[in-house]
Amino acid sequence: MIQLLEKRRPPAARRAPHVYKSPAPGPKPRLSIILLDWNCRESLHGLDWLRRQDVPRDSYELIWIDLYHRVPEEALEKADYVVTLNQRGLYHKHKGYNEGLLLARGDLVTICDSDAVFPEDFVSSIFRKFEVTPASTNADAEPRSLVLMHHELRTNLTYPHGQFSHAAELKDAARWKWRPLHPNVGACMTVRRQDAMRFGGFDEHASFRGYLCGPYDLGWRLVNAGLPEFWHDPSVLLWHFAHPDPIASNGLLPSLRGRMENTYPHVDMHALTAVENFSVGRLLPRLQHPEIHRQRLASRTIATDYEARYASLPIGMGLTSGELFRLRIGMWYEVLRESLLASIGRQGRFWLGDARWTGFKEKLKCRLGYQAPTYYAGPPPQPAAEMVAPGHAAAAADIRIDPPHAGGIPHAQAERVASGSRVT
Repeated sequence: MIQLLEKRRPPAARRAPHVYKSPAPGPKPRLSIILLDWNCRESLHGLDWLRRQDVPRDSYELIWIDLYHRVPEEALEKADYVVTLNQRGLYHKHKGYNEGLLLARGDLVTICDSDAVFPEDFVSSIFRKFEVTPASTNADAEPRSLVLMHHELRTNLTYPHGQFSHAAELKDAARWKWRPLHPNVGACMTVRRQDAMRFGGFDEHASFRGYLCGPYDLGWRLVNAGLPEFWHDPSVLLWHFAHPDPIASNGLLPSLRGRMENTYPHVDMHALTAVENFSVGRLLPRLQHPEIHRQRLASRTIATDYEARYASLPIGMGLTSGELFRLRIGMWYEVLRESLLASIGRQGRFWLGDARWTGFKEKLKCRLGYQAPTYYAGPPPQPAAEMVAPGHAAAAADIRIDPPHAGGIPHAQAERVASGSRVT
């Protein structure tokens, strides 16, 4: 059966992302911020706010990923990575998150709206929460293992270019009207990259396609694994202005196109699949990115070659129902084959033992690969003296082995002879 698994073809490779820009070699940043677009961003002002942080620019990197094929000049100028995935049909944001996770060089990874307004201390507040310094070369402790959710306020107004210069101005309630705070609406989160990779990255299941999805699925699975969850200080929350046509923005009825981007049931603006995974305590995605899956398994420490053989079978994400059926048929074939061979080996106890069937029996033995049992040429090894009960040493040594042919029997069926009589 193990030979069948070893011969299985590996899964087909997926299309590689197109990288238009990547950073020059140098010290790695402490934080990687993944920003998505799917031909929907009317303004790339989020890049400007992220370049105005109160920590050194080389302490964090900006990874811009377009799920389709658009390559904005502004992104090429201001981001560290610019990547397109060339998806077709309805977009899948989790696949973009996974590509960013694989590209990320930082110890920490942040997923957030790419068109939000970020306060100037947003990045430094993340460093404080994870108890690290901006410089990754410092010999300080590793970041804490936790799930950090970020608050985000929304408004029905579109982005007002040039009407404010500091994020703190958006706190003016008399000037700006924000909706009530709803946890996780912006789907913004920061975790350790190592933790994200260890638990399979972001779920690429088809139910996460479309508008209402986000990194909270990974965050909740990390919480299921025992990591503590924290909500960020509201003093450093994000601010998000409306799009012309998203779901329920501007107080207008969304278009049919906008409604069709919501493809799967949701609970309080959270994907039902994520809620289900959270409720049942699921730890791994239903569908993993192949490269994340490979790296996760490669990081294991396996003690013996015997176990390693089973740890690297080419079965991808698991066996198909057809392959399981074939293996079950193979299992029953082996059971029947071994039973038949065992019966053939018993003299006079199977109908094929009759002399009339000798020729057929020999052909059947050859076909099934039957091998005669091994016989001992001499007496078997004597048991240790301390293991033989007093008064039975002579009987234990008095063992008769019949010749291998003409009624001989293997050592496993040897008969002990005591006091001149055969005892079975």
